[in-house]
Amino acid sequence: MTTTFEVIVIGGGTMGSAVAWELGKRGLKGLVLEQFRHVHQFGSHGGKTRIIRHAYAESPDYVPLVRRADALWLELEAATGVKVLHRTGGLEIAGPGHEHAQAARASAEEHGLDYEWLTASDANRRWPAFTIPDDWQVLYSPDAGFLLTDPSLMALATAARQLGVAILEEEPARAWGAGGSGVWVRTDQATYYADHLIVAAGPWAGSVLSDLGLPLTVLRKVLWWFEVTNASLYRPDCFPIFISGSDSGELYGFPIYDHAGLKIANHLGGHPTSPDTVDRSVTEAEKDEVVSGAQVFLKGVTRRAVDHAVCLYTATPDTDFIIDRHPDYARVAIAAGFSGHGFKFATAVGEHLVDLVLNPLADPYPRLALSRFATASGAI
Repeated sequence: MTTTFEVIVIGGGTMGSAVAWELGKRGLKGLVLEQFRHVHQFGSHGGKTRIIRHAYAESPDYVPLVRRADALWLELEAATGVKVLHRTGGLEIAGPGHEHAQAARASAEEHGLDYEWLTASDANRRWPAFTIPDDWQVLYSPDAGFLLTDPSLMALATAARQLGVAILEEEPARAWGAGGSGVWVRTDQATYYADHLIVAAGPWAGSVLSDLGLPLTVLRKVLWWFEVTNASLYRPDCFPIFISGSDSGELYGFPIYDHAGLKIANHLGGHPTSPDTVDRSVTEAEKDEVVSGAQVFLKGVTRRAVDHAVCLYTATPDTDFIIDRHPDYARVAIAAGFSGHGFKFATAVGEHLVDLVLNPLADPYPRLALSRFATASGAI
């Protein structure tokens, strides 16, 4: 087999863009195949901003990964001159009977992260946009903030291309295969060959990796931007990102930045769909569910939505990622199932994926390994 590239990447979205930059930094001849334009609104990176946080309520296991990702985002800024990470601090909030704030605190303590454990009244005084009820718990993390999605992806692609990586747009992969001497990927334009393959296909991972029968569910999610009565309370210099767990769901939100309205969404719920048939219209009921929950602990949030976006979560049963080698092909690494909380990790995920295909001694993170879904018979 004639080898044309060292690594081919199927998917040029969030993780594929990060892989491209990592390939470039290592001086590798890489090819990224993206089925749409490089930055688009059809997958999982729509919505302009994503939270980055270190006191990780989902599990302390994620903290080393996000700390590495944070350092790499700053490295990207230095390499490109593009500001993508804005630190505002962040609040982890929990209503009665909910463990979100305590779980974030456990992660912070295990890894020695800076944090403050606040009363609701303390938080409301420090950030006047909040009206957190007295019996809620609050953790403040000074390192949290938000990433700008489109500038992040464009900076990754620009840096990768400057380092010699090819990113082909509007060229979907139709088939791929691997053998003892290399891999191949067929598109409508050509068949490409390489030593290694990385599949980072986002919501399309289930179909691109159909041989594995991955336990993935694509969920339709709606992000909202609401008009507020006093926008000055929600500036980045006086309003932190937040994530809350309460009877209203897991609402999260951002300061008003470069877009009209206050961005809020619910991490829970979502309707199963497919990336090719998702309904991108929205309903009043969907809007009211979010705004009613936000009004419990935020001041001046109105029911007037000035904008919305529909994006996709590709969820695993345990909401942890899948980052591993293909069980049948050591030359192939896969990344899937980021379950709505993967963007912040992208730079570290890209680094790890390249390690997995190039270094036989590199181990996948146990929590994220594909083997956790194995049945007693060994099948996925």
